[in-house]
Amino acid sequence: MRQTRHSAPMEWSREQGAMVSGGGRIERLYDAPRFPWQEEELPHFHKVRGSTHADFGKWKKERRTHEIVVGAWFRPLFLGGWIHSDATTESVYNLQTPSLFIDLRIPNLQVNERWKSVQGMSELSDDDLRLLARRHCFAGYSLLNEGPWTSQNPPVCTRHHSIDWNFVGKMRPRPNKWRIEMREDGKVWKEWGYAKDEFDQHIYLERWELLPEGKGRYLAIRRDERYGRDAILIVCGNHFNFVMDRPTKMPFDPERQSHASLQDLVDKLVQEGNREEAMKYLSLEGCHGRVSGANAWVVDNALHPWKIGKRLLSPDEVMVKYGENKVMWKGEQWHIVEDSFGPYGLLNLFAGTLVDRRSAL
Repeated sequence: MRQTRHSAPMEWSREQGAMVSGGGRIERLYDAPRFPWQEEELPHFHKVRGSTHADFGKWKKERRTHEIVVGAWFRPLFLGGWIHSDATTESVYNLQTPSLFIDLRIPNLQVNERWKSVQGMSELSDDDLRLLARRHCFAGYSLLNEGPWTSQNPPVCTRHHSIDWNFVGKMRPRPNKWRIEMREDGKVWKEWGYAKDEFDQHIYLERWELLPEGKGRYLAIRRDERYGRDAILIVCGNHFNFVMDRPTKMPFDPERQSHASLQDLVDKLVQEGNREEAMKYLSLEGCHGRVSGANAWVVDNALHPWKIGKRLLSPDEVMVKYGENKVMWKGEQWHIVEDSFGPYGLLNLFAGTLVDRRSAL
């Protein structure tokens, strides 16, 4: 992997935030009267209420889904304010089904290679823990506006986060909302930040391109809420993304949860000598891999690099109960939220024997 060339590694999260906020202008520009917003549009509104299972299920039942950006995508360009990053700066895997998504973003650092050889987080130094906090993964529901779409009513997506690496208690102040501009062949699209500046320019731009074998059949399953710790698995074409939240019962401290970011909180905990609690906040899991071939279900990139090269699942751990719309994984119940494989396709998928000619794009 290549060293980040745009800035010091510790600055990665700060610069990502600067870009998505249009250089720190989002709260001024994204507001009434030009760009009004509602509290329920905020990314963490439903997460804080503990209602993501119910609300996402309601939207799905109401068929508030769309396939416009379904697939596995990478990001060759991110631009906002006076900063930009690209695929040499970070590896991004954005997997989207008609409803659920997982977006994994990992800076390309030389230290990732060293971290592959450790057994776990306890072997990392204090500075390593701080640097580990400088990456990102979030998942949830992509809710689109109603059509028909025209130049006056373009497709606009609002993402609602049920799992978020960067969320430690303080809600993001504006919606994660953006306009979709799709190229005619469906292999490239632009994400334009919803708010615009005084010159009618969008405050940020992300360009997304289809990963090799990024189109095809898709699957999204979500861990039953009885287990407390939320988790989602998504497959698009030949790619999978997996995310599992921190344990639900995190220690509540109003002062700590007033921090705007995980990075600020981990920095503070490490400075106080509280490594154990810092590691709890860094325990959210996120990874990417492929679902067919010799390395089926083997992790090839992860928030925790020591998990690279390990299998996410084995066929003997999974039982498909298609008639009940669920999958049993390691004895736990997962609900099928999206599926275009069908019962026999799922059996082949989890066995790692899938051959899908439709994922050749």
